Amino acid sequence: MIDFVEGVLTEKSEEGVVVAVGGLGLTLFLSHPTQHGLPAAGKKVKLYSYLHVKEDLLQLYGFSGRKERDIFLKLITVTGIGPKAALAVLSAYDPDTFVRIVASEDLEAITAVSGVGKKSGQRIILELKEKLAPLAGELGIAAGGPDGSDLTREAREALKGLGYTTAEANRALEGYAADEPSVEEMLKYALKRMGGKE
Repeated sequence: MIDFVEGVLTEKSEEGVVVAVGGLGLTLFLSHPTQHGLPAAGKKVKLYSYLHVKEDLLQLYGFSGRKERDIFLKLITVTGIGPKAALAVLSAYDPDTFVRIVASEDLEAITAVSGVGKKSGQRIILELKEKLAPLAGELGIAAGGPDGSDLTREAREALKGLGYTTAEANRALEGYAADEPSVEEMLKYALKRMGGKE
């Protein structure tokens, strides 16, 4: 396994980057968050990697950190989920948000990802819930806990009514915690977080 790639970032495209390493130009496919976190072309970069081997095809996938790569590796073990679909999931959700979504069995959030249908979403939950349980525990998430509650769904629907996508609503609600949560407080929290962005 190629654990990481370190070199000079020479090119950027919508799908990924080219990194110059020892006289070679390696193409790596990246999630959108990883790509947006990269320095300008000409700068040194380090990306954790995974080499996908399929018959006559070799493709390198790059990740900002080990956690993102670990989630990717778990996703591609799911029946019917290949590297492209796994990368689409990681483009929609950061690793912690994805763990929360699986732990709370939030099928709507998973199927909001382009290219992930209902059956694939159900398989992701079924096949990964147990595998991701240790990570969910580290984040203080109980299976079927507050992240999958009716309040969260109500808040997400309200945000969607305001014109936000499911993925944007989930990201905005990420990290909300209260002893006595309410939809109103969740909306205030989400809108405040989104107000700090473009």
